[in-house]
Amino acid sequence: MAIAERIRVPVSAEELRRRLDRLPRFHLTDLPTPLHELPNLSAALDGPRVFMKREDLTQWGLGGNKNRKFQFEVGDALAQGCDVLVWGGGAAQSNHARQCAAAARRAGLDVVLLLNRGPHADLRQGNRLLLDLMDADVRITGRDSLFGTDVELDRIAADLRGRGRRPYVIRYGPLTAVGYVECLLEIIQQAAAAGFAPARIYVCSGGGTQAGLELGKRALGLTVEIRGYTPVRVEGGRAPQQAHIATMAAEGLGLDVRFDAKDFWNSDAQVGPGYAEVTPAAVEAIRLVARTEGIFLEPVYTGKAFAGLLHDLRAGDWPRHEPVVFVHTGGLPLVFTYAEELARR
Repeated sequence: MAIAERIRVPVSAEELRRRLDRLPRFHLTDLPTPLHELPNLSAALDGPRVFMKREDLTQWGLGGNKNRKFQFEVGDALAQGCDVLVWGGGAAQSNHARQCAAAARRAGLDVVLLLNRGPHADLRQGNRLLLDLMDADVRITGRDSLFGTDVELDRIAADLRGRGRRPYVIRYGPLTAVGYVECLLEIIQQAAAAGFAPARIYVCSGGGTQAGLELGKRALGLTVEIRGYTPVRVEGGRAPQQAHIATMAAEGLGLDVRFDAKDFWNSDAQVGPGYAEVTPAAVEAIRLVARTEGIFLEPVYTGKAFAGLLHDLRAGDWPRHEPVVFVHTGGLPLVFTYAEELARR
């Protein structure tokens, strides 16, 4: 991914769009996704106007935020003549894995997924069931960590090449973020059409989703605050990795800007005991949004990020007259995976 000419920021929305449109892309969803106001929720909170960016409504594989990045990664894979996607690092019930498999199948590609165990690894429900239905080649490492698969991915790719295949290994890189540069552009344009400017954007992210939003913000010269709640706790936080991803994406788009960890507001305050461990705050958030708006969050990602939004509101962290946008990153299958934890006792 590289665009020859570099340009200083800020740039116009039209220029940013032109740079995005030069990248190879494979169609996985109709864009823009909706930006819905949630008046019942706002009334229940006696709080600000709350809007939800419906990334859960991207179309392939039951939707979710990863379809944004897979548009570009699959486009790049096809441009290189690859015939199999290889990805690893998620848990057995990974949303990322499900969307990777769906994107591959839509593009007529095979898919190999190297997954760690994590909670509910043996439950043939939720994302694991959908991976089975798509006949994905799933390989379980036996570890519970979300990281540390790069060497094994290289071995898988080498084995595939030895059998005459053309693998495309998906790693954290510039294409991880560019889809959310486009999402930020959509949010700002949709908000303007609705007659408001968001004061704050909330998202569950420990990687490319927030990196892309921050890059879009910087590219357009905006001041909107972006608050990311990571689903996983790591030493040193996720902001350094996000800054690296955003800088790589900026270079790929020819935008003369670099990022540092201090440019990111990213918190692990809602992780709870650990990744994919259900918290009371997440369950409260899930039930509140379902009861007021008929929209479903889940307990691993979106429920925890929305719990962060609720915490900030109740703590008086921002003026109640300022509108806020919550990016719903999807994950519906996890509602069923965690049925026992979510069911009212």
